[in-house]
Amino acid sequence: MSLFLLPRRLPRLLPRTSFARYVHTPPPTPPATPRATTPSNACTPSTPFTSPNSSPAPNPRFAFAFDIDGVLLHGARPLPSAPSTLSLLRKHRIPFLLLTNGGGRSESARVAELSELLDAPLSTSQFVQSHTPFARHASTYGTGSVLVVGGTSDHCRRVAEGYGFSHVLMPGDILSSPGAAGVSPFSNPAHYTDTAREVAAGTKIDAVFVFNDPRDWALDIQIIVDVLLAAGGVVGTRRAVDEVLRDGHVPLFFSNPDLWWANEYPHPRLGQGGFRAALEGVWRAVTGRGLVASTIGKPHRETYEYAEDVLVKWIQAQAADGKDGEEVKLDTVYMVGDNPASDIAGANGHVSARGTEWVSCLVRTGVFQARDDDGGAKVVVDDVGAAVRWAMERQGMKP
Repeated sequence: MSLFLLPRRLPRLLPRTSFARYVHTPPPTPPATPRATTPSNACTPSTPFTSPNSSPAPNPRFAFAFDIDGVLLHGARPLPSAPSTLSLLRKHRIPFLLLTNGGGRSESARVAELSELLDAPLSTSQFVQSHTPFARHASTYGTGSVLVVGGTSDHCRRVAEGYGFSHVLMPGDILSSPGAAGVSPFSNPAHYTDTAREVAAGTKIDAVFVFNDPRDWALDIQIIVDVLLAAGGVVGTRRAVDEVLRDGHVPLFFSNPDLWWANEYPHPRLGQGGFRAALEGVWRAVTGRGLVASTIGKPHRETYEYAEDVLVKWIQAQAADGKDGEEVKLDTVYMVGDNPASDIAGANGHVSARGTEWVSCLVRTGVFQARDDDGGAKVVVDDVGAAVRWAMERQGMKP
């Protein structure tokens, strides 16, 4: 039976603020600590952060949230002050969270890799990547079929299945299925031979999730547009544009809005936000209207709320005198990032339900460049080490 036989199905209905800027001239920073090239004491992801010389005193009532790319790493290379800075925090029992708009792999796999690269014992309980909050959607879409887009190979499919989604399709599956010849004429089905799963005719997609930066933009844009135009999300069907505009389309979710991100290349690279802009351009050309979609990730409120919940639970679990059911008090979180549009905007705009103050710290080791708008960052410093020293001094602690 052809994948593109048109069944008679009814369509499914679809039913950011800056703060006052603190002008700070950072003091001269000491020479950067040489990068650790061979980790000597990487621990398993579940190992709590402790120091052999740690006292049993409770953790300070402030914490850090670190972006990764452009703050701790450039690609797979640690930035010079990153390992020593995390070691300093462990020495002083200052809690921290890694909060990234990156993703594409499971939390456990990524934390194991970061523990080795940064020579630091990290836990999945102190780690939030862009698609981590998508796990909450498994209660709504877990029993149906979802289209997951982005990442290498089928890693994002496996991440989604780990979150509880039971039937996960990817664009390469549709490209490689019988009856789909020509569905994306400029994509090669052979690239997906090892990962593709056959999509049965009449398969109904209930939602589309962009988990990570797409690799094959031509294929992914084509398949997403096809699904949004489909009757009730049924693969291979097509509605008239006026019907789509009247009735809506299946929900579409993006895991982050980053236009730019930093890696080993000297200039920032296009991220998931670039892909969304391309998809929006195509959608407007097709329908004459803007794309209807939901976006999480920094700087969006949902991600900061989720991260704060995770951080508080992590601190509670690590507190020497913590008691079950008793939440620790967290006064301040220092968000250290390299991207004014995500890290800084998110921290400046987040209003904590707990009353926790979020303070934005911008570093010069990533997306942010000398002549760029700093987005109203509370402080602008050279690197993550300088950011942590500034914050500790602000809290009355000697680094």
